[in-house]
Amino acid sequence: MDLKPVKTRRIYEQIVDQIKSLITQGNLHPGDKLLSERELAEHLCVSRASVREALRSLEIMGLLEIKPGEGTYIRKADINTVVEPLVLMFLLEQDKTRELLEVRKGLEVEAVGLAAERALEEDLFSLERALQQMEQGLDISGNAGEKADLKFHFAIAEASHNSILIRLMNTVHDSMNQTLKTTRQLWISNTDGTAERLYEEHRAIYMAIKNKHIEKARQIMYEHLIKVEQELCKIRANS
Repeated sequence: MDLKPVKTRRIYEQIVDQIKSLITQGNLHPGDKLLSERELAEHLCVSRASVREALRSLEIMGLLEIKPGEGTYIRKADINTVVEPLVLMFLLEQDKTRELLEVRKGLEVEAVGLAAERALEEDLFSLERALQQMEQGLDISGNAGEKADLKFHFAIAEASHNSILIRLMNTVHDSMNQTLKTTRQLWISNTDGTAERLYEEHRAIYMAIKNKHIEKARQIMYEHLIKVEQELCKIRANS
């Protein structure tokens, strides 16, 4: 029999669970003020030290905001509580090219679908400009194509008109920039006609957005990113 030792849960953990349940069930809302430490200790029949430890844990989780001299409040939703840990992760773990490509599939396939649904005239203009720069980059050396490529993908995020998605794209900007540069250089230097093919794929994505073909836009973007991922793996396996 696969038996595991029975663990006694600490009191503060039980307090944390109770307050989290009150939040998820809608009994506590962002901006609501909690009872004082003393009142919570009396209601829960525990020590003030246990209450204090629970409140600190909930503050670290980003669920509470403790204002000295004022009290403890349920924290309002803030995208920074999600984004800032991601920024730190990308700064500390830069050799994550394949994982970043996987993240891009999640973000950009959805972004392009939203863009096809919501893009305004100014969004289409930004995409056209990036495409033109990408096309011009076919005839010159340097990193013009890389910059235009990155600009195109960010223009899609902007066209989604989803502020959280845009923020997430901005968060991975530096890592994405380096990954895009690496994959593009490796792919183009190892495969003839790649720059032209990349341009045509981006143009197909643009046309799907312009014509509001939502599922087609998602499919083309997914296939584009899968192809980039496969080519990168192939090139690295042969290097």
